[in-house]
Amino acid sequence: MTPQFRIEDVLPHEGRMLLLDELVEYGPDHVICALTVDADTQFCEVGRGVPAWVGLEYMAQTMCAYSGIDEARAGQKPSIGLLLGSRRYVAEVEWFPPGTRLSIRADLLLRDESDLVAFACTIHDGARVLARGDVKAIRPKDVLAVIRGERVAGEAR
Repeated sequence: MTPQFRIEDVLPHEGRMLLLDELVEYGPDHVICALTVDADTQFCEVGRGVPAWVGLEYMAQTMCAYSGIDEARAGQKPSIGLLLGSRRYVAEVEWFPPGTRLSIRADLLLRDESDLVAFACTIHDGARVLARGDVKAIRPKDVLAVIRGERVAGEAR
């Protein structure tokens, strides 16, 4: 589906930590976001580009956009999600060079009632896959309580 929202509408990230440029496409089970690497891109090193390990955060922000779309449709501000980790992250390159247009796709694998999600993610430069990973995150109802280490209602003991 053609996006009706800007990337800023569906992500809680601001300023230099908003790493994606654009919400490209979304559907019931996927989302695609994009960015173009240039000298002003966060984490870009002169003459090299962005280290491929940053791709994991590109994937995490793309996943966050997936839930942020639902919140934007409901007239809410996008909430914070917590990256739990990746079962695997494999990059075919060490760097995403300047001038590269990266397309990040996240396909939903799992979503449970506590908003635990898992996505199969890929980063492309055109038809070429540059990185892939299975990534998990959660969007708790009270993220600040989780950050403070407090027990949340309904949490297993």
